[in-house]
Amino acid sequence: MGMRVSKADLSEIVGRDERTLTRWQNDGMPVIEFGLGRGNENQYDTEAVIQWLMQQAALNGKKESSRDRLDRVRANREELALAKDLGEVVIASDLVGRFEAMITAAKVELLNSFPDELAEQLSARYGVEVDERLIADPIETILRRLSDYDKDDAQSDGDSDEPDDPEGLEENGD
Repeated sequence: MGMRVSKADLSEIVGRDERTLTRWQNDGMPVIEFGLGRGNENQYDTEAVIQWLMQQAALNGKKESSRDRLDRVRANREELALAKDLGEVVIASDLVGRFEAMITAAKVELLNSFPDELAEQLSARYGVEVDERLIADPIETILRRLSDYDKDDAQSDGDSDEPDDPEGLEENGD
């Protein structure tokens, strides 16, 4: 968000008189707050107003009709379909399906084959009997944690209100 300014301030910033701003406002220029009653001024966000002015300049003063907008949306859909056909974009649901299949295959391997094979290899190499549960239990724990994964937790910026180690805080007296 840019600066919050009055119409008089905005007039100075964009170099136009207040009557022009009123006309622009009627044409759709964004207003943060409408001043109600005598002596109360409208408030504007300079960033939003400048973006609106740039959009107007890009249109060369032309308004986009409903038909033009519909044509633009259809063209965007066609471009997206072409990009998909060319393999330039991927549909999220297709990607999720493939990813889930890979995860399932990895889980099956980690839970079924890997612990037995590793236990046999370690037993053969070191001449001691290795219990496959010593390998399988930590893998199951890790997979259980992964299944509890919450994508919202991963997007945290590290400034969580929740302590990382609640037991450690109790020991320190916090």
